[in-house]
Amino acid sequence: MLAVRGDHTLPVQQPHPPFWVAGTSAETLGWAGRMGYDIMTVGHPHPPETVRPGVEAWRAGLKASGVDPNQRRCQFHIRTFVDENSRRAEEVATAAIVRYDEISRIGRREDAKPKNTDWAAMLAAGRNLYGDPDQCIQIIDNSIKNYSFNILTTTFNFGGIPHDLIKKSMRLFAKEVMPAFR
Repeated sequence: MLAVRGDHTLPVQQPHPPFWVAGTSAETLGWAGRMGYDIMTVGHPHPPETVRPGVEAWRAGLKASGVDPNQRRCQFHIRTFVDENSRRAEEVATAAIVRYDEISRIGRREDAKPKNTDWAAMLAAGRNLYGDPDQCIQIIDNSIKNYSFNILTTTFNFGGIPHDLIKKSMRLFAKEVMPAFR
């Protein structure tokens, strides 16, 4: 913990803005729950069985602190690409994911070679979100079941997808996918 001595200005906003903690581990997310904080998780680097214990620890921490977990937010973040043609969506998204992952590996000590990717399993688990609108609705349902969240955030601009395709994907998501979750 950080200890700061001296006089300090209190936050002007009351109540203070919510605190969010990003993490995966049961230790980190359990601590966030005990503190009453909201959490952010991400699926593409982590299968559900890696994230789920942390989310369960967060809920347990909230309950132990007397906070109703339904009054807090668990955000899940996912890379998204929607197209009317599911084959085109897969081609654009998987190529962009590969580029994104290649760039993110630059300068890391770990093995720079990509691992074999089971695209179908990742999609079925809800770790990435791409396809036609109906497929995307099903993938979000799978993500909810596998990652147990109540707020979905998305990234449409990843891996060098052309801007016109990003805008088209966002519009299609807003028009065809979002209404299924109102």
